[in-house]
Parts: sequence; structure tokens; C-alpha cells
Amino acid sequence: MTYTTLAEMFRRDVSAPKAKQYVSPDGSVFLPAARVFQQGPPDYTGWRFSDNLDTRGFISAAPGERVYVSNQSEDVTYRATVRADGTLTDLEPFAPRGGECVAVDRRGNVYVANGQIFVYNPAGKEIGRIDVPERPIDIVFGGAENRTLFILGHRALFATQVGGA
Repeated sequence: MTYTTLAEMFRRDVSAPKAKQYVSPDGSVFLPAARVFQQGPPDYTGWRFSDNLDTRGFISAAPGERVYVSNQSEDVTYRATVRADGTLTDLEPFAPRGGECVAVDRRGNVYVANGQIFVYNPAGKEIGRIDVPERPIDIVFGGAENRTLFILGHRALFATQVGGA
């Protein structure tokens, strides 16, 4: 018997268009609408699973742009191109580390939150690490000139200036 691997499931799911989606009035934002799976009793104590419910953060990219996505269960970060329907194409492994989320600075360096924050250059070579007092669950660039990396933990919000952001 042959089983589908986590990598195969990930590739299949990110490259297949969803039948339904929630779209903003101006058409610039959409969230895939997928079935929510429930395990356990039908009250608030049961577990619920879906792509949107399980996400820790959202990424933004326009069709044709390159995007980085992390597959935490496989522990790999991928590089891909966004299609007009929001699915991904040209999916290729970028870094041998996956995590909760990914952010990209203005120079193209990729930050992967995985216990700490690991920094990769645009070629996929690890070039640094940012230690955080607690496990990061989401990261995003903002502030003046997008030079501040905001780091959300379970109990606190941290920020650090990134020189080349």
C-alpha cells in the first residue's frame, strides 16, 4: 500500500483552486473557503480543522509575484509563484526549515519563525538568527520604511530593527 506523504499533500493543496472563496468588495483580497472538519462532540469542546482556522498568519502577494510559504509539518519553506486564482505554481524547496510563518524584507532576505527566527538570503543560504524570549507565532515587517520586524509570541509582542529591511 502507498500512502500520500506530507509533502505530496502540501503540494496538492496549495496548487489546487478552491471551489469557493470570500472576496473583498474591491477584489484585492480573498480567502479560500474550505470545509471545516470537526472531531469530537458537536459543542465547543470538539476540535475543528480547516486551512483558514489552522493558519497563524496571512501572507499577501499579487498574481505573478514570488511568495514564500512554510510547511511546518514537513519542516520546509517553499518558494512559489501566485496564480490569478490565488493558488501556487512553480513550488520549489527554498530552505530546509519550516515553521509558523515567513516574512521577507526589502532586500529579499527571508525570515522563518521556527522556535527562533532564522534568516536566509535570497539564494536560500542561512545568514543569521534572531533569538526571541518566547516562541514566535507570527512575524511581519512594518514601521518606518518596513525596517521593523514585529514578532508575536504567545504572551508578548516584540520588535527589532533590521538594517536591510
